[in-house]
Parts: sequence; structure tokens; C-alpha cells
Amino acid sequence: MRLLVLGGGGFLGYHVAAEAIRAGHDVTVASRSGEAPLAGVEALAVDRYGDLSALDGRTFDAALDTFSDPDAVRSATEELCGAVGALGYISGMSVYHPDGPAVPSSGDPVRRPGEASDDDPLQERSLAKLAAEDAVTSAFDGPVTVLRVGIMVGPRDPSDRFTWWPVRLARALAGEAPRTVLAPGDPARTVQYSDARDIAAFAVSTLAAGRGGVFDTVGPGRAQPLSAVLDACLEAAGGAPGDVTWSWAGEDALRAELTGVEEEARPLWFPEDQIPQDAVDSSAALAAGLRFRPALDTARDVLAWHRERGAPALAAGFDPAEETRLVQRCAGGAPPKG
Repeated sequence: MRLLVLGGGGFLGYHVAAEAIRAGHDVTVASRSGEAPLAGVEALAVDRYGDLSALDGRTFDAALDTFSDPDAVRSATEELCGAVGALGYISGMSVYHPDGPAVPSSGDPVRRPGEASDDDPLQERSLAKLAAEDAVTSAFDGPVTVLRVGIMVGPRDPSDRFTWWPVRLARALAGEAPRTVLAPGDPARTVQYSDARDIAAFAVSTLAAGRGGVFDTVGPGRAQPLSAVLDACLEAAGGAPGDVTWSWAGEDALRAELTGVEEEARPLWFPEDQIPQDAVDSSAALAAGLRFRPALDTARDVLAWHRERGAPALAAGFDPAEETRLVQRCAGGAPPKG
């Protein structure tokens, strides 16, 4: 397959390009920089807001777009008509209507203009994603696959929200941070996230098959309590149950203390006010071949990547003094067993 990735230098785009190379496909990335994100990839310089001429006369078996600006997505889609066999678009789970089912799937109601409250930070970006979905499905002349993703984690994640956990625990085990670790909410609370590499693998295989359709791709495809994810991060850091003390803090107390901290700067899964759903039904994608790796694998790989990049300061999380303050003010629950 000859695959075009529009914006292959970012988080998910990079992993799509890497997965496609591993699968033996020919990969071209188109980005403003015109730089290849990894060896074996062709790079084209394009301006999503104007100059798409680098795509003129080029043909591909499939293309994947991750952009959020609906006008730019439509322009690129129209440029690719007749030159690409199948088109994929990366959307998000936030497009579902906040008053819809607690566990939505692809056929359930989505957001509509003019309905959001003033404090709903997801409305504007979700409507943009929906408009982009409409652009690719209405303007493209071949099969279109829309992948609605949720919280994505893994190596190269710029948010560091998942990365915080194995790094924090490794520091505790090394004696560089307290072994009492603040943990959010209920240890039995089920959490959903996706390793971006798993989404990338599904995107590549789906485009190669020319399948088409709308798929929810929010992992891990099974009920997984928060305590199990944190225990996996502890194991990835070289620890075992009992090596740290989890100080479980109530979500309401944490929410009150973190009003000035953007969710993108909090470790997963401190109170997620931006996610109205209890979970997302990804069964259709699972039936079509989507697979999620264990949390332990993701945590190990994220920790290795963090060390390889020189262990810089994390974009999310708390300094020791702030974490200690939150433990004192918000915590009081017992650590999970086993």
C-alpha cells in the first residue's frame, strides 16, 4: 500500500507512519516542515491553509488525515479525490452528545451547535471535528474510515499525563521522591485510554483493507480499574505491591483543589470533568481487528522513551511540595489490595 499521512510528525501521525513502515507499506508524510519523521519515509512540504501543490499529480492507495480545521480538511479531501483509493480521518469521542447514553457507540446522538453551556470546553473543538467528519464523508469519492479516539497515551505523548505515573513511581523507588503517592478517586473506578500505537495499527490495517465506516477506538476493550493501571505502572518502574503507599484522594476534594490546573496538566486520571461518558463502546472496532496491548507494556515503553529523551521535566503532574499538600488536604483512603 502507498500511504499518505497528512501531518506525520506529531504523536499519532508518527506512530501511523512507523506502523505502516513496519507492515511493509510505502509511506509519504505531508506537513508544513516537509521533514521526514523517521527513516524510510518520504516527506512533502504542504501548507494546510493554502499551498497543497506538493500533492499535485501524486496518487496513493490510501491517506489519513488528523487535522481539526474543517475547512482545511475539506480542501485536502477535495485535492485527494481521484488520487487516493481510501481515506481515513481521526476524530474524537467528545463528539458524542453529553446528554446521550452513558456508554455511546457510533450510531448515538452527537453534539449540536448552540446547545453547550458556557463552561463546556469540549463543544467548540467537538463541533469542529464533526464538521471535519462531514467534510471527508461528503467530499471524498471513495471509502472513508472515521476513527473516534479517546485519551491516547504511549511513547511521544506530548501531554505526559500517563507518563507521569511510571516516572513518578520510578523516582519513588530510587529514593528521589516520597513513597506515599497521591492517587485520584476510587481505586475500583474503571478507566479507558488507548495506546496510540494500537490506534495506528488499526488505522493502517483498516485503510489497507479499504473497509470504510465509523469506529470508536477507545481502549482498553475490557473493564480495567484504575488501581490495576497504577499497579502496572509500579511494576514497569521495577516495583511490586507494597513498595509504595497509595494515598487515595476523593474526587470532589481534588476537584476543589485543582480548579486552577488545566486537565491537560493533571496526571491521568484526576477528575476528568471534560468526559461526560462512563465509557465508550468499541466493540465494532474490536470485531474489525482493533487490539489493545496491556497497560504494563505501555508503561514500560513510556518509561524507556522518557529516559531515552533525557528525562526532561514533565508537562503534567505536581512538584513534591504540591503533591504533599494535596495528600494532606484530600487523601485518606486505604491503598488497594494486591
